[in-house]
Amino acid sequence: MKIIGYARTTIINDDLDIQIARLTDFRCDEIFHESCTETPSQTSLADLPTVLSTLEKGDTLVICQLHRLGKSTRQLTELMQQFKQLGIHLVSLQEEIDTRTASGKAYFQLMDGLAMMECSLIKERTLVGLNEARKRGNIGGRPKIDGRTVKRIRRMYFDQKEKIQQISNKCGVSIGTCYKYINLSESDVQKFLEK
Repeated sequence: MKIIGYARTTIINDDLDIQIARLTDFRCDEIFHESCTETPSQTSLADLPTVLSTLEKGDTLVICQLHRLGKSTRQLTELMQQFKQLGIHLVSLQEEIDTRTASGKAYFQLMDGLAMMECSLIKERTLVGLNEARKRGNIGGRPKIDGRTVKRIRRMYFDQKEKIQQISNKCGVSIGTCYKYINLSESDVQKFLEK
């Protein structure tokens, strides 16, 4: 079971030496980093996916701060779920999180709960927004195309008077919509026009 250190710096926050010193003090077997600056000799330059691919069940990833691991809350919660499934431990020195302990395992459960809550909130906000739009008369989706426009699209195309881009512009529809109605069989066109 390896203890792997991971440090990441940004243009704003270039404290690679400090992170490496803390990871070294933690006695990491190997330290990887992503940096905008020159690489020190005692570490290996690698991005996060490369580091994660070296981890096996029972290994521990050590970081100095949580925001060094995830660039967004969503990414962080997804990584936590991935670690839990793979049996990988996480230690964050600044936040004093160690998933090898009982309180650290509780952190995984908290992150799972937060991820589920975030999904529920996104779904709820989307539904509220759709309902509000419907109240204002916005049904959503693509506008319906009337039979005259379909006939016009097909006539212009089959008479070879216009290129598809020009048909699209003149009829006020996308190129894909033009092809949709151009490729209809004659019986499907009649059914559409009867609606």
